[in-house]
This record gives sequence, structure tokens and C-alpha cells, in this order.
Amino acid sequence: MPKITEPNPSQKEAINHKTGPLIVVAGAGTGKTRIITERIKHLITKKGVDADSILALTFTEKAAGEMLNRIADVMPLSYKEPWVCTFHSFADRILKKEGLEIGLDTGYEILNYSKQWYLVRKHLFDFNLKYFLPLGNPTKFISAMLKFVSRLQDEAITEDTFTEFVTKSDFEGEEKQRWQELASFYRTYQKLKLTNSKLDFGDLILWCIRLFDQRPKVLAQYVRQFEHILLDEFQDTNYAQYYLAKMLYPPTRKTGSLMVTGDDSQSIYKFRGAAVSNILDFMDEYKGAKMTTLLTNYRSSQNILDPAYSLIQNNNPDTLEAKLGINKKLLASAASGKVSPGIYAFTTVEEEVGFVVDKIKELIAEHPDMSYKDIAILARANSHLDPFVVALRGENIPYQLIGNRGLYDKDEVKDVIAFLKVLLDPADGVSMFRVLCNPYIPVEPGAISVLLSTAKMRKQPLWDLMLESESKAIKTVVGILDKHKKSITSVTPSTFVYKLANDLGISAALTLKETAENTIKLRNLNLFLNLIKAFETDYHKDTRQTPTIFDYLAYLELMLEAGDNPAQAEIEDIDTIHLSTVHSAKGLEYEAVFMVNLVTGRFPSREKSDVLELPDALVKESLPIGDGHLQEERRLFYVGMTRTKRYLYLTYAKNYGGKRDTAPSGFLAETGIKTVDQKTPAIVTTPQTMFGAGSEYRKESSTKSNYVLDYVSYTQIANYETCPLKYKYGYVLKVPTLPHHSLSFGTSVHNTLREFYQEEIHFNKPIGAARLLDLYEKNWEEAGYLDEAHKKKRFSSGQEILKQYYDLEKDAYKNVLELERTITLKLAGVKFSGRVDRIDRIAGNKVEIIDYKTGRMQEDKGANKNLQIALYAWGVRETLKYEPELLSLYYIEELKKLSAQVAFEDIEKKVHEVEGVVETMKTGDFTPKPGKHCEWCDYNTICPFAYKGA
Repeated sequence: MPKITEPNPSQKEAINHKTGPLIVVAGAGTGKTRIITERIKHLITKKGVDADSILALTFTEKAAGEMLNRIADVMPLSYKEPWVCTFHSFADRILKKEGLEIGLDTGYEILNYSKQWYLVRKHLFDFNLKYFLPLGNPTKFISAMLKFVSRLQDEAITEDTFTEFVTKSDFEGEEKQRWQELASFYRTYQKLKLTNSKLDFGDLILWCIRLFDQRPKVLAQYVRQFEHILLDEFQDTNYAQYYLAKMLYPPTRKTGSLMVTGDDSQSIYKFRGAAVSNILDFMDEYKGAKMTTLLTNYRSSQNILDPAYSLIQNNNPDTLEAKLGINKKLLASAASGKVSPGIYAFTTVEEEVGFVVDKIKELIAEHPDMSYKDIAILARANSHLDPFVVALRGENIPYQLIGNRGLYDKDEVKDVIAFLKVLLDPADGVSMFRVLCNPYIPVEPGAISVLLSTAKMRKQPLWDLMLESESKAIKTVVGILDKHKKSITSVTPSTFVYKLANDLGISAALTLKETAENTIKLRNLNLFLNLIKAFETDYHKDTRQTPTIFDYLAYLELMLEAGDNPAQAEIEDIDTIHLSTVHSAKGLEYEAVFMVNLVTGRFPSREKSDVLELPDALVKESLPIGDGHLQEERRLFYVGMTRTKRYLYLTYAKNYGGKRDTAPSGFLAETGIKTVDQKTPAIVTTPQTMFGAGSEYRKESSTKSNYVLDYVSYTQIANYETCPLKYKYGYVLKVPTLPHHSLSFGTSVHNTLREFYQEEIHFNKPIGAARLLDLYEKNWEEAGYLDEAHKKKRFSSGQEILKQYYDLEKDAYKNVLELERTITLKLAGVKFSGRVDRIDRIAGNKVEIIDYKTGRMQEDKGANKNLQIALYAWGVRETLKYEPELLSLYYIEELKKLSAQVAFEDIEKKVHEVEGVVETMKTGDFTPKPGKHCEWCDYNTICPFAYKGA
């Protein structure tokens, strides 16, 4: 989007809106995000509104983060952040603070879909199901039932309401049994989650609504707090989310403001329960609400906007334009481009792929101002992108998949999983073959060929033949497998995987040369290791036992059965072609867009009805007059078209490998775009290679990450000061590391004390040492310990420490003002965020800032010398308006508190010192500082500069 120096009149109207409800109809590329952030800036800097009284709700964490970063640009050194978050993170924040009011365990775990499936699978025979539990395929209906419950939650329907609906309905026979089973499943599922202290995403919204319904005083507190509310992507809200928003800003409210932004043409999340009718309902419920329509598009040329408008007109009369009589025809801010969009038809998918690859080369060659990252290939489904991935690899053109699932499909992750599988079952021939083909210990192709042919001839397992092999590489592989067999049951899965990867030399190989491919692989492996660590935590909470690699692989198999395939790594600041589904591309923009596979059955996709449909009587939105599925697909097509600034290529082939030719998408004709006559492109036949970092069209250096520092924490600063290269390994390249027991113990104690004080404050009395120890066991993190004996000893020592702590501090809750309060500063223009463990009242406005420490006490480094707590003190004074008088480091193991009087002159000097460090960090200087500390550095096995001692 071109840089806009001054908001246009329509944008100004929204930014400067004073009081009451306002709906902003913001078409594609009209600066919707800008008006939200500019309005927040306007309220804080021009109107003097307290940031804590502003609530902005959006749909992705990424969008929330971008808004906060833009707002930070105009904020002072230390500032309060407005509440900019997703609906789910908002509800989570409220429940974590207020959940005890309705008896909710605030230490709950949030379940994603895969974990929901896993929980139900574990307890499947406790649900008393008959129809929905076919014994020949017991898991058949788990996904359908969970989706059904999710839709009920979207409509704000509780288990009691649904049970009442089923009881009063006139269902008969087998149909009645099915509905009764569903009602029973919903009720049992809710109880199961509460018993195990778990909530899913739908629960977050429903429990927040329940809290506000049952505790009017709590609701009134937040209604008073949030004077100004902004709702982004309003067309994508479901009924429950809209209901929650109305509780915070009821239609009868006369003060403050409510601004919602939306565009019915871009409503593409019907499968998530989104209800476009919310926009129409808003006008009915908020009588007298103002409306502003943004029509100036700052992204695309008119050559793009006109056919997109022609397309979306086919959704009439189910559009805002038709229903409200408004004009939504977008006008480009810049002159029309010289290049018109075109439709390109081919006979085969190979020809289609060849055209796209050739055109990318042509664009890069002819436009020096265009980079790979300015080009996107968009498809309706992930699988449609596969041929393009193969072709780009073959042509050495750098690419990455954006917003996709697929972590478990990445070669680097599949390689590690294959090693794990053969360790547990050497007879697993498929996994063993992958082990032999691993890129880190390359086995000669001839040796592999001999093994395979001999195994087939003798009918022997590959493993037996590997033991006899004279190949040096095979012997190395066998040695690594033998070594790790010995620790299968003695170490945690994350430790096991880390050590295996280390022995294979994976991190060393991927840090040897900094390329886009290697960086993405490192980040994928880091994501994989973090998932294993999360599994360990969940497993211990559920069983109070330590998992082994056997337990993890059993869990992984169930996750894969559930369809789990987490998102893979993305790197925003890197020069690569973006491949994405249209859903994942929403909110993004490019110089050139290829929309591919545009045939009937793919785009639009075939309508798939849910196995369990929600009865119309329970759906609260107004249903469309036309074909709802086709309208949704058309809106999705519109979103894809409006991602581009200059070039739009709409491509399809007559044959995608089936027996019959396909028909072009009907949406193509609706755009009015002409089909371009062209020569048949050369089919890409280059042998597939690994992802090409060194393309002939761009220098290799362009595929490296363009390092930008936009956020720092105290830990990052401390690591950088110790060694800039250590910081780079950990925070730029994200090299996987072994979990450390000291961090696990610290996390266990911090979380325990937070929940302990929350409960004492809520009940306004000591809750007993036994309860403190229960919380400790519940919050116990067990990653990184040397062995079972070490872990048990550490756990027991923690119990003894906390018993003594309780005797000393059981009444401290009376003075607690804040627990784990987030502090935000701006250091050298970079956002710094930290969390203060505790703020206690001393007298009046004077407070003590307390930071828990679980390491050894260092008396020569008291609170007055601690940089971290100094930064917190500065933030507490500037943002919370308390007057810090004491800074205290509470050493939990010694049960001793080191305190110092606050001297703000000294603190100000420390802040400026830190800003100097941050300035250096911004330059991307990662010069190593080898020394004695290399001995305990996580990266000493891969760092070429590691100090080896005298």
C-alpha cells in the first residue's frame, strides 16, 4: 500500500469520532487497520484518554501485534498499552483475573482442536454413547461431535440450554436417541474439561459471558473501564463474540464510543461460525449509529478493482450495498496500471505450473524494484500448491509456505521422527529407509541399493543387514541408534530428541551456512521441540508421571489420527515467493498475485455439509436468500483478487489428472476479465532439488533474513551482553536448545505463587499450606532434569521450601496490589516488555517491587544493582503511577529478601545504558565474545568461536 501522509476525509471521520456507536464499512485496501491504530493514537495523545480504558478486539494475534507496534511509535519512554487483543485472548485475560468469582480454576489449560480430540479419545468409553460409538470404528464421530459443540458455542448455547432444547423438541425414535446422545456428550464433555482444568476456545467466550451474567459487579467494573471499544473484522464475528461485545457496550449506553469496522465482501470464515448478518443486526440494535464508508483503495489499480466489483455484485441481494442502499464501488488512489489482469488457460497442470514459474522469472528479470517476496501464488487449498512447490524447488527459486499447517510434513521434522520410530521398532522398514537417506550422515546410494536388494532377496529386516554393513556412514548411523537405545526410558522426550539431533549434527549443519532454507528448518525444529516440551508438561499434569519417548510417539500417533499438523515456521523479513491459501492471505498484499487451479470443484470448492448440522432453530443469524456456500466462495475469490497491487494472473488447466476434463470456474466469467492468448509454455522438468537458496535470479545473500529488532526482553538484552552470537543463535536463528531444569523449577515456583496469592486475595484469608503444595504439584514443570532421581529431589526440596515460605508469608496477600503485571517501555525506539512478579503496598502511593529468584543468592548483586528490577521500577512509576520506594529480590530457596531504597537518578542512568545496548542490537552486530561462559553455553557444540579453555 502506498504511503499515506494524511488521512482522507472518510478516514478522518472515523478517527475523530466522538461518542456513541459507529460502523465503518471498509473495503479491501482502504486503510482499515490504519484508522483503528490512528484512532487509538488520537484518543491517547489528543484526547488524553487512559490507554487502559481502550479495548480493541481483532481476530489474529499477528494483527493485534502489528497494531500495538504502530501505536508504540507515538508513545513515550514508558507507557501503558491499550487492550489490543483477540476475542479469545481478551476472554482468557478476564478469566485468569476474575475466574475465581464463579469457581473457575484460573490455572486452566487451553485446548486446541487436536488436544480436544485427544481428551475425548482418552475418555471415549466414559461418554455412554451408543449411536455415536460404532465398535467397528469407535473414533468415527469424535471430530463431528466436537465440531457440533463448537457451533453450539458459537451461538452462545450452553449445555443446559441445548439439553432443554432437545427435551422440548418433537424428535422421535432413532433421531431422538441421536439428539439425546449429543446433549449427553456436550454435558459430559464440559464436566470432563472442568475436572481436568481445561477449556477450549469456545469455552473462553462462554465462560466470560457466564462470568458477566452471574457477577454484574464484575461486568459493571469492565463497562466503566472500557470507555472506547473498537471491533476489527466485524463481519467475521460469530454470535457469541458479538454478544460479549454488546455486554461491554450495550445499545443503551450513552457515554464512550464503539467503533466497528467490517466489509461483508470479505466475510470468508463461515466455517468458523462467522455471521455476516451481525453487520445488519448492528444497525438495528444500535439505533442512530453513524456509518462511514471507505471507498478509496490504496493498494490496487482500477484495472483490478473493477472486475473484482463485477464479481462480488453477483452476491446481491445478500449484500450491504443492496440491503442498505449504499455505494461500495472502490476507487483506486493511483492511476490505473498499464497491465490488465488476465485469464490463462492450459491443457495440463504441468503447463499451468510452467507458465507460473516462467512468468515469475520474467517479472523478476524485468522489474528491478520487484523482489521474490512481492509475489504470491494463491490457491483454494493447501494440496493445490504442491506442484508449484516442486517446480520452484527444481528451478532454485526461494519460496516459503505462508499461514499453512504442515510442520509434520517438513523433511527436517520427518527425519527426526523416523529416527525415533526405528529406535522403538527397528523392523519399521519405511522409517529405516528414511533414516538411511538422511542428509546429515549421507549414506552412499550404492550402499542403500545393496541393502534394499539384499533385504528383499533374503527377506530380512534392514536393521539386521545394517549391523553387517561395512559402509562407514551406515556404521555411524548404527552407532548413534545404539547409543540412544540405552536412554529410551531414562530421559524425557525433549531431552532425548535434543541429544539425538545433536549427535546427528543437525544444528551444526544448518548453522554452517545462513540461508533461507536453513533458517526455516531450524525454526521448524525449534517448533517441534517446543511441542514435545508442551506434551511433557501436559502429560505430567494429567498423570503425575514423567513421560518417555514411547509415550510421546503414542501421543503423536493419536495426534496424527486427529488430523493434527501444526503450523510450520514463517519468516516475514526474507526474500521468498509466498505460497498460500486465499484464507491465509487475507490482510496481506503483493505486487503480483497468481491465483491458480481456478476450476469448478476446486474454486469454488464443492459444498460439504457437516456430519452433524445445527438445527435452524438454534442459528441466530439471518440466513441468505441465495446459495450461501457459493456466496462464501465468491467472497473468497474477491479477497484473492484484491491482494494484488499491479499484476493479477488467473490460471487454470483442463486436466488435473482425472479421467474427465475440468470446467473453468464460473467466477472467471463473472469478473469480465478476458482470456489471454499465449504460446504453450515449456513444462518445468528440472530435476527436483532441495529448496534453492542460491537462485540464478537473485544473489544468495538476498535469501538471508533482513534482521529487524522490533521487540526486546530483559533476557534478550542479557544474552546479547554476554555474547551477541549467542543472542543470534537463540533469537534470530532460533536454534533448538535443551530444556534446563533451573528454568523449569523457576517457572513452577512463579506460577505456584501467582495462583497462591490470587486465591488468598479472592478468599481474603490464608488458604493453608496444603493448598499451596497442591498448587505446586499442579504447576510442576519437569523438563530438563538430569534424571528421575534429580527431579524427585528437586521436587521434594521445593515442597520443603514452600512450607517454610507459607509460614513466613501467608499474610502477605493483604498488601499485594499487583501480580505479574506487564510493564512496557520504549528503549531506543524498540518495544521492551517485562512482567513484575509482585507489587506490594507500603503506605499511600508508595510500593515495593518484588522479583522472585530461584537461583543462588548473590549478596554483592543486590536489588540496587539489578538491571531488570530497575527497568521495572521505571515502568511502574511512569505507567502505573505508583511511587516505588523499595526494590526487592526475594530468593525463595534461602527465604531471604534483599531490598534496596529506590534511587531514580541511578535508575535513569541504567535505562540510558540499556538503550545503548539496544542501539547496538539494532545494527545487527553479532560479533562473538568467547570466554569462560562458553563452557555452559547451549550453543558451544556448534559455535566455531567457542572458548575451549587453556
